[in-house]
Amino acid sequence: MIIIWYENLDKNNFLIRLYEEVPKILNVRFSNVRIEDEGQMVCFSFDMPRFADNPPAKWKELEDNTVHVEVSFSAVEKLTLKGLKEDYIGDLAIDIDNSGLVNAKITGTFDLSIIAEYGFIDSVSGYKKLN
Repeated sequence: MIIIWYENLDKNNFLIRLYEEVPKILNVRFSNVRIEDEGQMVCFSFDMPRFADNPPAKWKELEDNTVHVEVSFSAVEKLTLKGLKEDYIGDLAIDIDNSGLVNAKITGTFDLSIIAEYGFIDSVSGYKKLN
């Protein structure tokens, strides 16, 4: 059985409703990585690889063309961050280990590894990206 990244995060219902099939997070730009509460909370955000199949009416009215997602992890037990460059581009994988901890990994122009007790989608928003 293949486990998809968003299935291992709580509060994923809105994201699931936006897509017929939620895209994999491959070669995307991460807009930020935040470490809060002395490392107990780690958050990062990114734009989805493609726009929603079923966007809310408000997004259509505003002519939004990009879905932005923020993911947060709390009760972080281990954090590794290395190789930062100008652009944060990478692939995201999230799974649950045998002890029930959430394991998130970003690999690309930087490497981020998080092991935490809890992971959730903090926000999903639409915006109009100008090309």
